[in-house]
Amino acid sequence: MKNATKHADTLHLLLKKLTKEYPSKPRQAMEPLRALVRAAMSYDVSEAKADEAMRAIEKEFVDLNELRVATDLEIHELLGVRYPAIERRVAMITQALNNIFEREHTMNLERLKTVSRRDARQFLRELPDIHPFVEAYVMLYAFEGHTCPMDAEILAYLLEEEAVEEGSTIEDAQRFVEYNLKPEEMHDFFSAVRAAVSRNRGGRKR
Repeated sequence: MKNATKHADTLHLLLKKLTKEYPSKPRQAMEPLRALVRAAMSYDVSEAKADEAMRAIEKEFVDLNELRVATDLEIHELLGVRYPAIERRVAMITQALNNIFEREHTMNLERLKTVSRRDARQFLRELPDIHPFVEAYVMLYAFEGHTCPMDAEILAYLLEEEAVEEGSTIEDAQRFVEYNLKPEEMHDFFSAVRAAVSRNRGGRKR
């Protein structure tokens, strides 16, 4: 990345500014599969909209195994066809849950807690059509990983603040933030930048 030192300095200043403006609550550990489903419903939308989707899923399905075997159309109708990128989100969830069941022969990811975080993250990255935000979110909230969930809205915000290089992709920005921020800073940064993006969104529902 060009001007990496300059952007890293800007990123650290942004971290200080945002965490002061939007102090985060302590990180709450999440069950890995629930974190995966929530993350798939969370990128590029508000926390309130993701909360609404999770309430609907938890009310309709007894457990995530029942969600796994539901048809995509059933889930589309439950969440509403106007939910942004609903087809990709639902396909991501059902394909990931089925892939996990096929590889682990169970509906949990407890085994990943016994391997290195590098190996755990590689497992998640190998899930079909997984979004960078989703694998990083699961690592951050289920495995205390040194990761930064990154979506198009966060990337746009970091570009506007000149904290990453112009032309960076989501993957580029994710790697840059993870390389330049400490593990103990990651949750506070992610929480704060999500709050800043929400403010910029102007409170409008998406």
